[in-house]
Parts: sequence; structure tokens; C-alpha cells
Amino acid sequence: MNSRAKSFTGLTAAAAISMLGVGIVMSSLPERVIELNGGSSALVGLLASCYGLPYIIFQVPFGSLSDRFGVKLFLLFGYFLMALSGLLFYFAASSLPIFMGRALQGAGEIPLWAMASALIAIAYPEHKGKMLGIYSASMYVGLAAGPLLRVIFPSVLMVGELGFMLYSILCVLSFFIILVMVENNKKGSLDTANRLEIRKAFALLSDLPVRITLFGIFLYGCGQGLVFAIAPAWFITEKGFSLIETGMIFTASYVFIFLLQITYGTLSDRYGRRPFIIAGLLLTALSWGIFPYIPRVSSIICVGFAAGSLGGFYVASMAFLNERAPDHLKGTISGAYYFFWGIGYFLGPLLWSFGGRRFGMTEGFMVFSLLLALTAAALLFTGNAGTVPPASSFRER
Repeated sequence: MNSRAKSFTGLTAAAAISMLGVGIVMSSLPERVIELNGGSSALVGLLASCYGLPYIIFQVPFGSLSDRFGVKLFLLFGYFLMALSGLLFYFAASSLPIFMGRALQGAGEIPLWAMASALIAIAYPEHKGKMLGIYSASMYVGLAAGPLLRVIFPSVLMVGELGFMLYSILCVLSFFIILVMVENNKKGSLDTANRLEIRKAFALLSDLPVRITLFGIFLYGCGQGLVFAIAPAWFITEKGFSLIETGMIFTASYVFIFLLQITYGTLSDRYGRRPFIIAGLLLTALSWGIFPYIPRVSSIICVGFAAGSLGGFYVASMAFLNERAPDHLKGTISGAYYFFWGIGYFLGPLLWSFGGRRFGMTEGFMVFSLLLALTAAALLFTGNAGTVPPASSFRER
């Protein structure tokens, strides 16, 4: 196995193993917070906000520093933070350590989602869409398997504290996989040109398709927040779904994300990124527009397909932005990607919760569908217009 394949295997294996633990934790945290707050669910929504906030604060600085010092160091640091968050969950005697651990978990996952993508884009310039799709899909396989393990081993993993400890152990295992198998992307000492990463990265924003794509990424963050927070609550309150039926929403979402990310990634390598960025937005818009009005099982499938279409959008848009940046800025541009995603993930559920109480949740879904469609139309009509030169024109001076 060559060094490139060894690093990719290590990245993928570590991500899948850690996400297996995250899948177990995600289904345990809400009930743990409710238990620690005397049966009240009032604070459960803060779990999402605490997770999304580090993406806003740390994403761009982490990305820029990874361009200067290499991605491997930040991957190791990320898995360390995730393991530490598991210990906080395990020993928590009140809800405050749970929220602190959730913030640490969010900070720890930044390198897994953004910086590893930059490393893969550098290693596989000719097949970056396909390889990004495989990497991301492996993470969602782990996420989907986590809740399944709780069903298979209820006497062990339905006891939340033991699941938290298992999550921490899996993150430690992922840490050592990265340490042994993944090579750093650092190429010698830092020179003058590389001290200007953020300034150069902002030059990309003069390209109109990049600006529109970044707004689409903001909507992608909103959409994921809606799929995994708002939509399940809507199904319970409006459709009378049981907890098992609500769990099917997550299962359908993970399955469609897995399938469509690989599909979009492979096809976008062959036919270009922009058609699949637009298709992901349009298909998501269609799904959000119709799911409240169709039968129960069909609506679950529809929401899952919406999540999968956003996952396909992720692969195509991430590859698109990485192609606009030179190798020494890929960490920065990937950080910018998840900065916009984090804003959407943090604000989207809050805006929809407020707007839903005032104007109606279904109406909010229609507004979101319209925003997705308008963004896709804007990308369609801008074509390839832009002022930013290709990545190869960013030369060291």
C-alpha cells in the first residue's frame, strides 16, 4: 500500500470508528439532559447550539493554521478533544458539563469534517469528488450504526453513561490510527507567501459563483439543523409520530446521505461540479416543499432524500471550492466552508423555532424551499462568470 492510500485508509477508518461513538452519544445525550434537569426538556435545544458555536469561532483559524503546520496535528488534537468530551459526558452530575462536552465535541470534529477534506483534495486532485464522497459516506455509516448498536445491545448501551465511555475509547483508538497511518501534508518551513493565507483566501470571494455557493453552504447548515432537530419535533407534534418512527427519519437520512454523496462525488468528477451543486439544491428544495403534504412513510423517505441531496451538494461544493484554491490555501478554504455551515447550523433551527411559533412551521419549510430554489437559479444563471484565476495562478512570491 502506497503512502497516499495508507493515509486515506487511516483517515477513513478513524472517522468511521469515531462516528460510531458519536452515533451512540447522539441518541443518549437528550435523555441524559432531561434526566439531569428533573424531567424537563427545556434545555435540550442547547445541545445543537453548543455544538455549532465552535464551527463559527474556530473554523477559519484552525483551517489557516493547518495550512501552515499541516493537517495531522489538528486531526490528533480533534480526536483528543472528542475523547475528553466523552469523559465529561460520563462524569457529568449536572447539565453544564454536558453542554461543555458538546462544545468540545464540536471543536474536535472541525478537523474531521473540514481539514481532512482538504488533505484528501490535495492527495487526489484527479478524483477528489469520488474520494471526498467515500470519506464522508464512511462517517455516515458510523453515525447510522451507532443507534443500531443501542438496539442490538440495549442492556449495555441504553445505559447512557457506558455509551459515553465507549465513545471516548473509540476516539482514543481513532487518535492512534491517525498517529500511525496518516502522513502530514506540511512541506517544509513556512515562507513569506504562506503568511498571507486568509488575505489570499478572501480574494476568492470576488468570484460571484463562489459567493453564491457560500450562501448555499449556509443553507446546507440550516438544512442539516432542520433535518436533525426541527423536522423530528414537527413529526411528533403535527403527525403524532412515535419515537421509533422518528428514529426512522435519522436512519433514512443517513442512508440517503451515504448513497448520494458517493453518487454525486463520482459523477461530478466526470461531468463537473456546478450541475451537481445546482441539482443538490433543487432536489432538496423540492423535497422540503412537498414532505408536509404526503403520507407518513413517504414523508420520512422525502426528508431522508432531502438530507441526502444536501449531502450530495456538500461533496460537489467542497470539491468546487478546493479547485478554486491552491494547495497551501485548501485548509483555509475548507475552514471557510464549515464556518458558513456552522452559522447555518447554529442559526437555522433557532430562526425556524421562533418563526414557527409566530407564522407556522409548515410555512417556514416553504420559505426554506424557496430560498434553496432561488440559490440554485442564481448559480444557473451566473454560469462560469467570475474574476478569480484558477488555483495554479496563485504563485509563491
